[in-house]
Amino acid sequence: MSRPKEEAPDLYAVRRRKRRLRMLRRSLLCLAIAGVLLLLYQKRDIWIPRLETIGSKHQSMRGDGSAAEGEFPLPVYGGEGYQIGKMNQKLLVLSDSYLNIYETNGSLHSSRQHTYGSPMLQAAGGYALVYESGGGRFRLDNSSGMKYEKSISDSIIFGRVSGEGEVLLVTSSESCSCRLLVFNVKGQAYYERNCVEDITEAAFMPDGSGCYAVSIRVKNGSMQSVVHAYSFKSGDLWSSQPLDMLVISVYNTDSGLFLLGDEAASYLDSRGAVLSTFRYPDTLAGGDCVGDTAAVLLRNDDKHTYTVAILNGDATNPLCHVYDKTVKSIGLLPDSRNVLVQLRARLESLHLNGSVGNTAAVNDSCSSFLQIGSYVFLTGYDRIERVSFKG
Repeated sequence: MSRPKEEAPDLYAVRRRKRRLRMLRRSLLCLAIAGVLLLLYQKRDIWIPRLETIGSKHQSMRGDGSAAEGEFPLPVYGGEGYQIGKMNQKLLVLSDSYLNIYETNGSLHSSRQHTYGSPMLQAAGGYALVYESGGGRFRLDNSSGMKYEKSISDSIIFGRVSGEGEVLLVTSSESCSCRLLVFNVKGQAYYERNCVEDITEAAFMPDGSGCYAVSIRVKNGSMQSVVHAYSFKSGDLWSSQPLDMLVISVYNTDSGLFLLGDEAASYLDSRGAVLSTFRYPDTLAGGDCVGDTAAVLLRNDDKHTYTVAILNGDATNPLCHVYDKTVKSIGLLPDSRNVLVQLRARLESLHLNGSVGNTAAVNDSCSSFLQIGSYVFLTGYDRIERVSFKG
């Protein structure tokens, strides 16, 4: 008996199977590459700055012009949209995707991702508040990690944080002009206020027992500000008289408050009474206050001059120092309370008597600065530089 013939393999079917296997392998490879690229994109704020520093040794400059060791300039990915702050002796850099925390030598302490649209940064003491402007999410961080993250139903207009980790939020509301909410360091809400007037600025009291809030009213077509003092336990404490200015910032002083306004600056006592006022002769360009000492930067476009006005506890007769060159920014040195003035390519300290102290050369592309300890960090479009400076 003859054996049946075995059927010949279908060559076309074999080829089709091989083609399908090749296509499957290619698809899996493409998916793997896409996954890696997505991961690299999400972590871009970490690896791009480090990649840019490979093969080069960065140095910052001391106040005497000598080189200071450190990982600077510090590259910042994402351009000029970043924000900086200080948390104790650490530098905070908030980008559109990350909150990066650096030591003062430029080494990365930690990098923490966020997914907030229009993120905003506020810092005080050992805490950092990151919130979503126009959204409902916020978080509190310290050097160890994120303390908590919360969501609320109303949109956040602005937020503030105290040195003890208390968070104050001013939010929108359907039932009133705005709401004021206060949370403790554990994220528990313990104070809420429905406001009948818009709140445009707020600050914690030094002892944390309450806050100051600024409301806006319009009289005869002009904007006026009223400062309110609220106790978190007993409610209303006092309200100031209407002030003919739009208050931009509120500072605690040794004996009351300092108000930096758009057209004037004022000292108030601890009960809200106006002690003295300085009405600006030129346009406001910046200001700062530490203790009882305040400094105001004014710009005159017609004369092409800048004036630094120093108010040492009294706004009646400030000491004025006029510059015939561009002043980019000013700030007060916490220890000496001298004014630190940033010109195009130079930093200089301005003593309370108006005399010029130490100077240091800086990059003319930097636009503002932040002091941490004996270092001044200057912000450029895509990098942060450091200068060792004592005023």
